Amino acid sequence: MGSLSLRSQLLLLVGGPFVILLLVEAIVSYRIGLHAANQIYDEWLVDRAERLLIAFSADRDLEAELAVLGIRGDQYEIVDADSVLLSGSRLANETPADLEGQPSFRLLTVGASPVRAVSLRRQTSAGLLTATVAEDVTGRSENNYSLFIDALTTNSLVVLLALLMIGSAFDRGLRPLTLLGDELGQRSPQDLTPIDVGSVPAELRGVVENTNSLLERIDTAISTREQFIGNIAHQIRTPLAGLKLQAQLAESELDGNQPSIAEALARISRAADAMTHVNSQLMKLARAEAAMGRGLRRTPVNLYSVVQQCCMQLRQLASAKDISVHSDAVEGSEVAGELTLISEMITNLIENAIQYTQPGGNVWVSVRNEEKAITLVIEDDGPGIAEDHWPQIFERFFRSTAGNVNDTEREGCGLGLAIVREIALAHGASVDIAEGRQGQGARFSVRFPRTDKRPSPHSSPV
Repeated sequence: MGSLSLRSQLLLLVGGPFVILLLVEAIVSYRIGLHAANQIYDEWLVDRAERLLIAFSADRDLEAELAVLGIRGDQYEIVDADSVLLSGSRLANETPADLEGQPSFRLLTVGASPVRAVSLRRQTSAGLLTATVAEDVTGRSENNYSLFIDALTTNSLVVLLALLMIGSAFDRGLRPLTLLGDELGQRSPQDLTPIDVGSVPAELRGVVENTNSLLERIDTAISTREQFIGNIAHQIRTPLAGLKLQAQLAESELDGNQPSIAEALARISRAADAMTHVNSQLMKLARAEAAMGRGLRRTPVNLYSVVQQCCMQLRQLASAKDISVHSDAVEGSEVAGELTLISEMITNLIENAIQYTQPGGNVWVSVRNEEKAITLVIEDDGPGIAEDHWPQIFERFFRSTAGNVNDTEREGCGLGLAIVREIALAHGASVDIAEGRQGQGARFSVRFPRTDKRPSPHSSPV
């Protein structure tokens, strides 16, 4: 029964014996009813034999009495004490000798047909007479079959009604388990909040409490992992900063006659910067993964305000490359999520667009209100990303060389778009890549689930 549902197993365990019990009860009821019916038929036979003897001894019109009793001439016999046939047809070769006032029942064959006969002996005015009356068993069989069908039909209806009532009772009894399964099935992988134990039946309380304990341990493990990664990142950041500082101090003390040493110190300084950037990106990725695992601490986040702040923070980077950043956001566009993570995601997307766009180019940032979603779009008119790389562009440490327009730009570590994807997934959003305007550059779209608020449009250039 392992492949059957719990409801089906309970129906088999309870309904199976119940069906067998009702079938046994139907057979017993049929046997009792059959016995009672046969007794009635036999009493009727005895009554007809009594009336036949009375009519014969009183010299009444026997033909009329036979018609009233429904007896044919070959279905009865009346004999005297010497077994001489006085009326009717001979039914048997001999008359039972042990009647003594009590009726005697036999099974006989008359005209190749089975009959049930009763013999009754009485002392009458005409002497000691014995009357035997026979009845076809065919009529009895038909009536008994009807009795069996009625009993079987009645009990089948009782079984069906009982099974329906038992199934309905099981459905109601298993409803808390079904609701618990639905609640767990509808939860996102990030939702580690405990299950409410208040309305849970006593039989399920242990399951719910153990599940809550497991969720708590998972949350603790994720928090511990996040704290550990944060400590590691902090410990790495300090020696990297010291390494860069020492390289800069050593470089400043050179007299200019040692260009190879100066170049080596410069490379050490740039490597320290790159390692610091990688360390920062790994920390952001760890925070995004932790949010994906433990769930977000959701608060209303105004995308318009976040976009404006991110554009302002990157104004200097854009100005250094003579890149114009245009924002077309919507005031009051709110999504549910963590402000820090959403800010990091938007900053990564805008910074990537600036880094990989040629000087004098453009970057557009917009927030669009759609029927079922709020969409954040970042576009540029740079060289774009080869379409062959789109399936892997959000993978960790994957770097497309299509956008490297200047070797002097800081090289990335291949984590920026992976962070974007993790943050988007943690917020229940989707992120896609496509070609930019007029088939030039790249366009990244992040679709957030809608809130109930309907914002009004507002545009501003940065």
